[in-house]
Amino acid sequence: MKRILILDDNLTICLMLKSWLTKKNYKVDTATSVGEAQQKVKNEAYDLILSDIRMPEADGFSFLSWIKRFDSDVLVIMMTSYADIETAVESMKSGAVDYIPKPIEAESLYQKIADALKNHENQKRAEQIREPLIKPEGEIYMSIFHKLNEVIHNDSHLLVIGDHGTGKTSVAHYIYSRSGVDSGPFVTIDLDPQTLNWNGDRGAYEQLFSDALEKAAGGLLLVKNLQKTDINLQSLLLKLLSTQKKDNNFVQIIITTGEKKEQLSSILLPKLADLLLKSYIELPTLQGNKEVILFYARNFLEMANKELNKKIKKIDNEVLEEFYKHPWNGNIQELKNMIFKACLLTEGNTISKAILPVLFKSFTEEMAESVQPQKHAIEGLKKENYEKEKIAEALEIAKGNKTVAASILNIDRKTLYNKIKLYNVEVN
Repeated sequence: MKRILILDDNLTICLMLKSWLTKKNYKVDTATSVGEAQQKVKNEAYDLILSDIRMPEADGFSFLSWIKRFDSDVLVIMMTSYADIETAVESMKSGAVDYIPKPIEAESLYQKIADALKNHENQKRAEQIREPLIKPEGEIYMSIFHKLNEVIHNDSHLLVIGDHGTGKTSVAHYIYSRSGVDSGPFVTIDLDPQTLNWNGDRGAYEQLFSDALEKAAGGLLLVKNLQKTDINLQSLLLKLLSTQKKDNNFVQIIITTGEKKEQLSSILLPKLADLLLKSYIELPTLQGNKEVILFYARNFLEMANKELNKKIKKIDNEVLEEFYKHPWNGNIQELKNMIFKACLLTEGNTISKAILPVLFKSFTEEMAESVQPQKHAIEGLKKENYEKEKIAEALEIAKGNKTVAASILNIDRKTLYNKIKLYNVEVN
């Protein structure tokens, strides 16, 4: 359910709009002052805010500017009694997605909100699908891309093997983005039992796969975490791969696993293992590969400059040397997060060694956590303290912007809000 905040110093207008939007199944809060609205935004992950432009203690433009600094993913529609072109243009230039004149008509409001939310979701989806699968030099990557182009040409299924962060999901996006303009939807199923809430009910999961195939008709189905399946799920997956007809509703299936090829034969049904291992790729890790680390670092620096509006031209050799020595347990995804974090920490045009202590702190701690298991009695407490510290650190690096902080932590912003509440993290 989408969450909306209404900001207007007129309580009657707030309550009227809340009544309208509640009937449309939105979860709605109201605020009659900028201060009250700011406090609510700090506590809740709103999808959209309806804000009046003219208010006694502060105008809507200053509030809009604050929103974009605090949580840049929140959509804002401005309400104005001065429905002139100049005001509308000014609000759009300041970051509003739309404006609506008063007196407000219910149907017009519904449409503007629906359009804003839909456009935002489409933009996010497009950005996700456009996530680049970058091709470094070398025979390994040449072989991988040759296989991917073969899969695209033949519209065949594929097993993708790789450690965490090596780009398994990006492979699926690469295949999907090159499948033609008439491709159907991109759909994902995570086979982790905790994600599925698996209870052994085969019928329920036959329905799950059936629904996924129907939803992805003519497109691509990404099936994640093959290694975490039981025999029931494996047999359903085998059926899914074996019984499809290559017609207009054919769904290309990309399956990912963090398990090594050598172990798959022992944990999978023999027929499923034989089928999957006929067509697979194995993505390499970053550790110790200087040329590939440098290649990705430069590409992510260019990406970070665009997304963060930075103009950083260089990474100091001392920083690169630390990159070459780092174990990169999170591989490409960890390196991407590291570069973005480095850019957020850098004020000039060079990522210098001065930021190294802060830059590597969190990853060093994560390594320590992974190689030094704690006793169950204190595990929960350590996890809470650790996560709380990480959230506070990310918010500090992001200068309070929750969207950027969520990106640094590699979680969605609503999860970040929930953890801030859970751990009582102070937000300025």
